[in-house]
Amino acid sequence: MKNCWKILFVVLITGSIWSCKKPYSPTIITQAPNYLVVEGFINSSDSTTIKLSRTAQLADTAKSKPELGAVILIEDNLNNHYQLTEVGNGIYKTPAVNLNASQTCRLHIITTDKKEYASDMVEIDKTPPIDTITHSVINNGIQMAVSTHDATNKVKYFRWDFNETWEYGSFYTAHYKYVNGAVTYLSPADPDYDNLCWIYDNSSQILVGSAENLSQSVINNQTITYVDESTGKLALGYSILIKQYALTKDAFEYWQKLKKNTEQLGSIFDAQPSDLKGNLHNLADANEPVMGYISASSQTSKRFIIGHNSIPLYTPNYYPPPNDLSCVVGYLPFAPADTYDDRLNRLYTRGDSLIYTTYGSGPVTLGYVYASGNCIDCRLKKKGGYNKKPDYWPDVLL
Repeated sequence: MKNCWKILFVVLITGSIWSCKKPYSPTIITQAPNYLVVEGFINSSDSTTIKLSRTAQLADTAKSKPELGAVILIEDNLNNHYQLTEVGNGIYKTPAVNLNASQTCRLHIITTDKKEYASDMVEIDKTPPIDTITHSVINNGIQMAVSTHDATNKVKYFRWDFNETWEYGSFYTAHYKYVNGAVTYLSPADPDYDNLCWIYDNSSQILVGSAENLSQSVINNQTITYVDESTGKLALGYSILIKQYALTKDAFEYWQKLKKNTEQLGSIFDAQPSDLKGNLHNLADANEPVMGYISASSQTSKRFIIGHNSIPLYTPNYYPPPNDLSCVVGYLPFAPADTYDDRLNRLYTRGDSLIYTTYGSGPVTLGYVYASGNCIDCRLKKKGGYNKKPDYWPDVLL
């Protein structure tokens, strides 16, 4: 009986604690300031792209608050100015500008409220070429790696990013299309032929490497990314374009801290957030934080393409859904003829199904076979897919 009273007492105390619990949002979070965020770098060998945005509160549903209407200039030590053009959504661009490794330069930003921000003057590094891109099979995927070196032994720090392209197909191949109320034959040469598509994706990882402790500036087999077969990227063909940038020691340390702050948190045993200071400043108020780091260098790149048959994976080839389990077919018979046009129009007016072949017995065609659009048109299978083969894609992938 004594134990029962003890248990009841604990339950009552626990319930009262939970009933008194209220959400708490510290002022520092609920009133987060609109700090300027600057992303990008000054590219001395190609076009420069800079993205401006503002910090958001934790409760904000918007992923990004683009900074619009700003004036952005690249300024060098010879008093030359190159203005970037606003292209929308906080993105500003300029074609390649005339900069070389003997100069220094900075980024100068003027926002619509007339505040001025600028980076420190930075050296313009010459990025060495990428030597090789290699891949190795690990479990059910491939790991991509890059190797490089600087023959002058001046560049000790590197950063990489990449974009991927992969080929994929629809579950059914369409041989017909619907045009102006009628079904016509669709040949592989037709621009609407939609059996094969290509899709693109950009990296979101922070990839940096250092040869600081080596006698020679050599990076050997730096891991770039791992591509698992379950992503569907390896089903037909896969390409990666790796872009390489030289960094100064200060820039490398900034990116290394940013990587730790954004990728390695999760428990008390992980690296804790560091005081991340970039090289951008409010020219009138040195105490205002500005997020970002501007460096300047040339860019080098290398592309790697591989077909599924060249990847020795020992699992069944994976094709992303929809597949045979969800791609259920329907039939549109020609008979009765007096209702055929109405039934055909209703099928396409509905908007979720497409015709892909015919059916019948022997030489007699009885009607058309249809299925949901994402089973037939690869552009509908994955958002962002295109049925035009990229210029760099080979006609035959081994």
